[in-house]
Amino acid sequence: MTGLGRFFMLLLCTAVVMICFPDFGTSGWAFAGTIILVWTGIIIIMGVVGSLFGLYRFEGINRFLTWVLLAGILFSLLWYFPQDSKVSPINQLKHGEFPTGADLQRGLQKFTFNFAFDRRNARRDENFINQKDAKAAAEEAAKKAAAEAAKKAAQKARQKLDIIVEEE
Repeated sequence: MTGLGRFFMLLLCTAVVMICFPDFGTSGWAFAGTIILVWTGIIIIMGVVGSLFGLYRFEGINRFLTWVLLAGILFSLLWYFPQDSKVSPINQLKHGEFPTGADLQRGLQKFTFNFAFDRRNARRDENFINQKDAKAAAEEAAKKAAAEAAKKAAQKARQKLDIIVEEE
């Protein structure tokens, strides 16, 4: 397999892991970009070393290196891919939490885009399938702000009580 084939194998493995384990935030996209850059560098180095020593003439060695590369890519993706639950995908698989059909649907939905440009209304819900509803996002932000304000007020009250107790 050539370097280009190995690169497409890297892209395929990354996409499959992102589809099977869709509970990642923005850090998942950054991690995917970083891991693609790192493994692309390794693939380039493998290509240079392979052509330097003429390893591409030996089909068995070439196939072995491809399998080692595939194992390394999958290991690094499954071991370090960020999840919202802070449990890596390899540990999820180890504990029997395999991807379900709903996970696959959510994972595929993260890769979708509405290409129906004819007669498209900019405010239709189909255009925003990967985003939260504006009302729900506003309510969530308001609840978070209220909780933070209550927490700060409780800390200030606790500090005042501590000062009053110390003065007496």
